[in-house]
Amino acid sequence: MPPRSGRSSRLDLPAGTGRRPDADTRAARALAPGAIGSDAWWDAVRAAGAPRWFPAGLPHDDGPPDGVPTLVLVHRDADHPHVYADLNGLTDRSELAAGTLHHVPGTDVHVGAFGVPPGYVASYAFVPTDAPLASPAARDTDTARTWWLSVLAAARPDPLHPGAHLVDSRGAARSVVDLPGRGGIQHVDPPDLPDRHERTVALVWDRPDGVAQPVWLHLPPGDDHHLGAVVVLDGRMWAERVPLAPHLDALHVRGDVPPTVAVLVDSVDPDRRAADLAGTDDYLDLLADDLLPRVVAPALADRGRRLVDDPARTAVAGQSYGGLAAFRLVAHRPDRFGASVSQSGSFWWPDLDDPAGRAMAAWLRTAPPRDVRTVVQVGAYEGDLTEANHELVALVRARGEHVDALEVPGGHDWAWWHRHLPAALVQALG
Repeated sequence: MPPRSGRSSRLDLPAGTGRRPDADTRAARALAPGAIGSDAWWDAVRAAGAPRWFPAGLPHDDGPPDGVPTLVLVHRDADHPHVYADLNGLTDRSELAAGTLHHVPGTDVHVGAFGVPPGYVASYAFVPTDAPLASPAARDTDTARTWWLSVLAAARPDPLHPGAHLVDSRGAARSVVDLPGRGGIQHVDPPDLPDRHERTVALVWDRPDGVAQPVWLHLPPGDDHHLGAVVVLDGRMWAERVPLAPHLDALHVRGDVPPTVAVLVDSVDPDRRAADLAGTDDYLDLLADDLLPRVVAPALADRGRRLVDDPARTAVAGQSYGGLAAFRLVAHRPDRFGASVSQSGSFWWPDLDDPAGRAMAAWLRTAPPRDVRTVVQVGAYEGDLTEANHELVALVRARGEHVDALEVPGGHDWAWWHRHLPAALVQALG
């Protein structure tokens, strides 16, 4: 299996955040009037949509709301006595009881109340089971991870959710909670851009080391001749599953970023991803010295555009190992890349169990200051990884370098990465 990502192996959440099992029954009553589980009750729940957020808290039977902002998940299943909610950041396989919804006796209603703050963005799915989930081994073992992947294979999105689903890195559909107060940039699809698909070019990067790596270029709207570049790692996700092109077009139409081509670089497979993004500097040099001049520049020239060879106009963005690689690339090649965007960067690297050995923190303590831009975003519920990102931001600030930092109410999740990446690109390139 590929190395672990550095997420916490337990739920360590602030007060008022996370599962509220004592409020489950009140949550069911708050969803709709009438007898819980009746056809009329379900009709009302379906009409309102799910999940439901109660920003002032759940009402008491004989009084005002309790003041704890609460998200209520509900699932209908008469065939399974147990339903687990895989709610990113707020449930974890180390504490399976926190994610197991309350089965209202005598009904087909499974409900769970979760304290969440405004701005929480997360993907989630339901796993119906015949018996309570129980891991066969300690959390961070190959046996436990294999078992968990088999559990997630049975997960399904929320049929009551009115919005679009997210397709995660495993190819599984998940629903998305996107609460008000999220910040970032509200996406508005720009009108009159029928040529979007024509401006996306699929290529194959035949690397000097023999690896064939798919790449997508997304050109900006308009006829600007000189283009900067942003290399976006895990490119297949951004090209196909959480499409970045509409957001990029919106940024360009609004003038939030200068004319920039997006270079979406596929990871090939998990083992290749780990070797490239968390390996030696060789891959970083390939991005700078081979991908941009030998693949991207000629492709743009064929379309009447020119790639600007200027680090101030060249950025790199990534998530998890990709966020680590983005920061390392600017540290290693500031002659070519002048800005990095890291979302949930794996700055615990190279050893999660040795905080004193974090490579990027050690580098920042000794390297000379740089004239670069650093953007760091991390979920508040990522455990050790959150703390490692806070350490890195503090070190960059102590050096007097430019850094934009954001802690998002969320976990290790494509849902909020997708929501907040456009704002991060404006900070890196604007």
